[in-house]
Amino acid sequence: MKRAARAIAPFFALAAGLLLAGASPAADQGAAFRASLAEAPLAPGVKPKAYDVTIVLYFDYQCAYCKKQHLSLMDLLQRDPRVRVVYRDWPVFGAVSQRAARLAIASQFQGRHAAFHDALMRTQGKLDEAALKAAARTARVDWERLQADLAANGAKIDALMRQTRSQASQLQLEGTPGMVIGNYIVPGAMNITGLMDVLKRVRAG
Repeated sequence: MKRAARAIAPFFALAAGLLLAGASPAADQGAAFRASLAEAPLAPGVKPKAYDVTIVLYFDYQCAYCKKQHLSLMDLLQRDPRVRVVYRDWPVFGAVSQRAARLAIASQFQGRHAAFHDALMRTQGKLDEAALKAAARTARVDWERLQADLAANGAKIDALMRQTRSQASQLQLEGTPGMVIGNYIVPGAMNITGLMDVLKRVRAG
């Protein structure tokens, strides 16, 4: 679904319980919250050398609207080399979504996240273990190594996902997908035209 972008600056004062202008400590906290959305070391993403706008995407691999959003984002990245995307796994559709998210984050350790993420997003229907393995094969992910990487880094992955869940709550996102684009919150899916319009607004200040 397509929804209007909301200005993020006044919203953070409500969502994070912070005043972003005025008292210095509160302003510092607000800046720290903004930075935390995109700067978690383990959060996967696409980071060009010379980006000027960051899109933080909150999503679930079993969300039909997220799958459509993925295609629009892939289109956008082809058109605009100055966009960074940070993926925030927010599995809201149960245990299989949780499993998919943890596997996807762990696939970074063998350098296959982009391919695995794409394969999962292009998987039709509900996910199950067989579908997860099929997506891994499509993405040329070593399944045994993936399980080992997940076991070795599970605590860090779970901490990242807890942080993401907390952020989604603070941003008052009601479901997936949700995006933070520059200084705007987009509470829902947006097509390529809408994405380009928001980017134009962000770059215009």
